[in-house]
Amino acid sequence: MKKTPLLFFLFLVLVHCTKPIAVNVSSLAFEANSYKAMAKDKKLLFLDSINTFSNSLKNDSLNRKLLFDLSSEYYYLNKNDISLAVCQKVLILSEQAKDSIAIAKSFYYIGDTYEVKQKDSAYIYYHKAEKLYRLLNNKEMSGKMLFNKAYVLFYEGNFLESEILLSKALQLLKNSEDKRLLFSSYNLMGATLSRLEEFDNAIKYYLLAKEVLNDLLENDIEFDKNNNYKISLTVNLAEVYRKTAQYEKAIQELESILNPNLKKEWPDYYATIIGNLAYTKLKSGNLLGVEKLLKEALDITRKDNNEASQIYKLSYLGEYYSVVKDTTQSISYLKKSLQLAEKLKSSDAIKISLKLLSKIDYPNDSFYNKRYIAISDSLTKVQRNNRNKYARIEYETSTVEDENKSLSDKNLYLIMGSFLIILISGSVLTYRYIKHKKSELAHQQQHQKAEEEIFEVLKDYQTKLNSVKLKEQNRISMELHDNILNKLYGTRLQLGILNSSDAFEIKEKRLGYVDLLQEIELEIRSISHDLHTDNIEVQLDYIHLLEDLIQEKNELATTHFSFSDDSNLNWDDTDGLIKISIYRIVQEALQNVIKYAEASDCSVTLARIENNKLQLLIEDNGKGFESTTNENHGIGLKNIQERARLAQAELTITSKLGEGMKILVVFDC
Repeated sequence: MKKTPLLFFLFLVLVHCTKPIAVNVSSLAFEANSYKAMAKDKKLLFLDSINTFSNSLKNDSLNRKLLFDLSSEYYYLNKNDISLAVCQKVLILSEQAKDSIAIAKSFYYIGDTYEVKQKDSAYIYYHKAEKLYRLLNNKEMSGKMLFNKAYVLFYEGNFLESEILLSKALQLLKNSEDKRLLFSSYNLMGATLSRLEEFDNAIKYYLLAKEVLNDLLENDIEFDKNNNYKISLTVNLAEVYRKTAQYEKAIQELESILNPNLKKEWPDYYATIIGNLAYTKLKSGNLLGVEKLLKEALDITRKDNNEASQIYKLSYLGEYYSVVKDTTQSISYLKKSLQLAEKLKSSDAIKISLKLLSKIDYPNDSFYNKRYIAISDSLTKVQRNNRNKYARIEYETSTVEDENKSLSDKNLYLIMGSFLIILISGSVLTYRYIKHKKSELAHQQQHQKAEEEIFEVLKDYQTKLNSVKLKEQNRISMELHDNILNKLYGTRLQLGILNSSDAFEIKEKRLGYVDLLQEIELEIRSISHDLHTDNIEVQLDYIHLLEDLIQEKNELATTHFSFSDDSNLNWDDTDGLIKISIYRIVQEALQNVIKYAEASDCSVTLARIENNKLQLLIEDNGKGFESTTNENHGIGLKNIQERARLAQAELTITSKLGEGMKILVVFDC
């Protein structure tokens, strides 16, 4: 059961690792009231005895379920090292039994045990689990692993990559019956977009999370009793409203979850709510009751020894006293906030305290500014290293894929061996069987070849995309180096010169350079947004592949090629043989148009027709040709005919001199 971490005033309720409970001795034992009533040390002794006893059991599904239950109980008791050891044991047993479902589950559980302290290891095992769940066609668990990976990236500061993974997860989970998982995915997406300063989209996803939550609360009155999902979502949503200066909405959200019992039952949550409420009022200019609320929130977090939450309460008080012109108290609270942030190594909190101190503690503003720049540079370097690290993990060769290839090879040898035995028997029935199996094998090989071919095409496309991306990154790098860095250097130099004097006119000049720094900050933000947009728009899917092919031909010829897709197909689930056949037919047809047709326009259209069929129509207004026999067809048209035949598609080619040509291909989907 994952802990719910606190990040700034951001709450994220994670999906609880809902471990399936098997009907066996372990499940009954862990569900018994006598076990639940045990003290922690006695529970651990009991679990240790079961762990030792399991070594004497045979490797069957019941024993593996016992071990999964056992690892969960250790996990709930914060004994992650022992939970990990049990998970590794059940992984070995699952591999020996060739139990793919249990192997995937083992990877998932191992990821959970690593998630608190070794996030890169957790990511690796979630990645392995996701690959295997995809092979098993388990969309819900694939989506859950994508969510877990996105969660890891979020807390490592990789917000762009986290958003991409969450988008993929939500594609798989949009119709999921697991509403808690769907809620958590929407909530995390909102938090990610908030960090990327895409506030309108963040609000949209928080509101989607609220819809799911309302449904959950209606159907399960016990649902929110121990999790406080509603509180976490409300605090997140109010934060975005505050950042976008919608203060009344933020205040309404926070006040809606305050109740008399909250302070007694959940003091940490209560402190967070009143702290955020006070800070929102402060930002709105309404100072009535702000000091009292902030001090109450600080006292509660001190009693609970919640240092992470104390940082921000101290920071809020420092900002409050700066607004009411009590500089001494303001600096005092901000310095305490800074010391605590440094103790906990919270880079974001350190930056906030330094930025406020640089504005309030004028004699030392240069000192704070230098530290702020150093921390920002260090944080940028760490985040860049993290991005590279997780990118390498994605490109590692998957153990699961290797095992799948090995299994396919074994199956092929088995089929070939069966053919040999059947041939020796010589009976008519065996002959027919061989013929059928040969046809089946040829069909499988044909599909395998199609999948390999579409993979190669996609790989070439990815190479092109990477080249374009690299050029764009180089452009932005030059813009940063040649323009912004020079501005920053000049501004820093002037501030250094002006810092030696406290004359009024010098202070005025200094303020001018501070404004210039703000302009530079906006310029950097604009460039950063451009880079973010480039990353998000590079989506590697089949329709983009066809569009890229059309665009490539447009650049080579005088003919204008157009493309439209009205099929509404889920291309990820479409047969690879159909996809590669469409791609190659379009490629051949367009090449023929360029070479021979002398056409000004050519259109390529995909559409769904009756009986769930897919129609590909290619038309040009070129010179056409008179041909009623295959003998007069060139190599290009013959290639198109062969592609259609292999895909078992209906092909019609019509043309007349001066009337262009039409290629119509109908596929069964």
